Amino acid sequence: MGRHTHFHALPEDLTEFLEFASTRDPVTVVLRDLDRAEIEPVKNAGAETQVMTLWNRDLVPELQRELVRRPAGRDYYRIPYSLPVLELSPSHTVSWNGQAALLRGRLYGFSFDSSPEAYATWYGGLRNWIRSHYARSPVAQLDGYIGQAALDWFQKGGILLPWPEPPVTPQWESLVKAQEAARTGAS
Repeated sequence: MGRHTHFHALPEDLTEFLEFASTRDPVTVVLRDLDRAEIEPVKNAGAETQVMTLWNRDLVPELQRELVRRPAGRDYYRIPYSLPVLELSPSHTVSWNGQAALLRGRLYGFSFDSSPEAYATWYGGLRNWIRSHYARSPVAQLDGYIGQAALDWFQKGGILLPWPEPPVTPQWESLVKAQEAARTGAS
């Protein structure tokens, strides 16, 4: 069974996290999906908008993508979910109902049952860093954490949303309206 940690983070928050991850362990950040099999490090991972893979070379010395055939679409290559790697989905800025919004990201680990104990330890170390360096989400309905730059942005009027981007409905409009009250209590 997988484990995840949700967060809202702007590029500078994500860059800080990735700097920690790569100094703690021999981590290379790569895109999860590509139209080719080659493994190439992401040049500016903090600003990346696509789903990434955190590859700990101590756990997986060699990384290879597998071909995913799509009969109704283009084939592509993906990092196998069976490997002890972590998936990093970055937060995304969007315009929601005419307002600047930030969609929630996540750090996700796959099957811990069939992986070495070092995989759970690695994930736990990264999760603990997020918990100790990011604040708790100021929006109770959106569990998780928020980086300092994202928190500053929120306090200046940005809105926080889950992923995927929700439709504009009275329920979501009510949540966004309630964020104004949360801004006064955010620290």
